[in-house]
Order: sequence, then structure tokens, then C-alpha cells
Amino acid sequence: MSTPDIDLPPRSSPPRAPRNLPGLPMPRDPDLLFRPELRPRVLRRAEGRFPFPVPNGWFIVAASADLAPGDVQPLYAFGKDLVLFRGADGAPHVLDAHCSHLGAHLAVGGRVEESCIRCPFHGWKFDGASGECVDVPYDDVEHIPRRASMRAYPTIERNRMIWAWHHLEGGDPFYDVPVVPEFDDPEWSPIVVRDFQVATCCQEMAENNVDRVHFKYVHGTDAVPEEEFFVDGPYKRAVGDGGNFVREGFGLGLGVLRLKGWTTFLSSTTPLDADNVHVRWVFTAPRSLGPDAAEQAADMFCQGLSQDIPIWENKIYREPPVLRPQEKDVSEHRRWCRQFYSFPEERT
Repeated sequence: MSTPDIDLPPRSSPPRAPRNLPGLPMPRDPDLLFRPELRPRVLRRAEGRFPFPVPNGWFIVAASADLAPGDVQPLYAFGKDLVLFRGADGAPHVLDAHCSHLGAHLAVGGRVEESCIRCPFHGWKFDGASGECVDVPYDDVEHIPRRASMRAYPTIERNRMIWAWHHLEGGDPFYDVPVVPEFDDPEWSPIVVRDFQVATCCQEMAENNVDRVHFKYVHGTDAVPEEEFFVDGPYKRAVGDGGNFVREGFGLGLGVLRLKGWTTFLSSTTPLDADNVHVRWVFTAPRSLGPDAAEQAADMFCQGLSQDIPIWENKIYREPPVLRPQEKDVSEHRRWCRQFYSFPEERT
């Protein structure tokens, strides 16, 4: 789970002819989530569709269970090669992958020592929390220049997952990852995880939540759902169905959805780069509903999302869009999203 491979057709490949995909509504095909080769892609150039960079925020980079003390794993996220490792004290760390000395990849032969990782090429040792170079083993000179440091990404472990903070300009976290108490409640089932990749971006996926009209035409609902929204800085909450549906958003790409008496699930949409994301959904359900309730909830949501994937992977981003009055939530959502991007060129 922690080493995603982007399975997209080469840029020189002709677009695939769609399978029989009638719309209104789109067909349900959960195989599209986990078998990208089945997805209809007629867009000739999928790169560069979005006018914004990788967003700033907390994103899942691995499941806790997939990283033992001393483990080292390569990552690709935020448009960068990264290295993930767990120190001897159990704490996970994420650094840029390539050694500041001569560029070796730390995940290819690197060794964990205490809370540090040692480069396999010349033995330079880097602290996982700060990225500081703390040892050059063949050198008697005590001073190590500051530029020998590696970029370290703030990393936490919560909700059975490992999260890394990305900020384009290296800024500190400005919101937190919520604790989902159901994941540790004995009255709730063990978690069920679904993960998959989509050729889109965090903002496009999040926009689906406020694009209420699409539920009728893409998903075949009888009517356009009504929801009440509350926004406070990086936090957003939507309530529907008389309070039985509550969706909370924390930043761009992190959400917790609760359907009263049925399921709770956490969603993290991790940007692999500006054009592709790795989605992880973590489900649980009340044990009183039976041993398969969380699996059933996961399957149902995956079926629904399969209707969106052909739209996402072949659409472009319109700015400004031509909207009808009842679609004002889309405009408000796009304004809300701007707080999660850094545009250093706008300040020069």
C-alpha cells in the first residue's frame, strides 16, 4: 500500500476505445477501481489539466501494519521520491529520498539506526525527525554544513495509518488529523481498507461532495440531495437526511463520513503528483450489524465511486465554470480550496 505505482498509459499511446458505457446514469463497475486497464480513457493528454499545484495538508502514506521497526520503504507522493522508515523507537519518518551528498536513494540499501537512517553509498546518517545530517563516518571534521540536511516531512501515526504533512514551501501544519474513536471501540468491527489510484486531483474528487446535481445524473438518484454546510477555516461539515448523514472535511483530501447506525469511514486522497491521487478508504461498522457489515459498506461505496472514475479521468477543469444558481456550492467550494495551495509566484 505504501509504494504506489501509477498505472497509466504511456503519453504516446492512443486513447482506449471505451467499453459500452452508457451514461445517465453511469454503470457501476467496481473492477474499475482496482484494475485501471479496464478504465475508458479517451483523453489524449492527462497531464497539466489543473491550474494549481499539489495541495498543502495531511495525507496517508502507508498503513501502520505495513511498517515494522527498522523497515525502510520507497514512496512516491507529492510529485517527489521519498523514503519512509520506522525507527527503533517505533516512530515513523518521511524524508526526501535522495541523499544530499551524492544523490543515492536512501530506500535502496539504507539502514535504520535508532531514529535515523544511514545512506548506503557513503554512510552519511540523517535524523528522521529533522532531516539533519548527524554523522559523516569517514570524516574527522566536526562541522557538518546545514545544507547537508535532508527535507523531513512531519509524520504522525493515527487511525491505524501513517500520515505525512506536505507543504509546498515547507510551512508548519495548520490543522490536525482527527481521531476516529470508532476504530478502537470494541463495539465496532475491525477496519476494512480499500485503496486505489485515480488520474485526477484532490480538489476534483472533493468537489463531487458539493456538486449535488451530479448525483441524479451520474449515480441515478431520484432527486438532488439537500445538505446543510458549515465551514470554519480548513474545517467543513455537511449534514443531511435529518442528521443521519454527517460528513466532516479536514483540509483538502481528508474526510470522515458517518451514516448513523450503519458505518463510519475515513477517506484520505493522497496526491501522487498534480495529476494523480492514491485514495485510501477505511471502514468500520457496529458489530451488532454482523461480521460483514463493514465489507458491505465498503463494497457499496466502491460501486458508487466506480461511476465517477470515467468522468474524472476524461474531464478537464473549467475556470471559470458556467454554473446555474443552484450550483453556487461549487463556486464556494473552489474559493475554500484556495487556502490549501501555495502560489509563491503570485508574491514575486
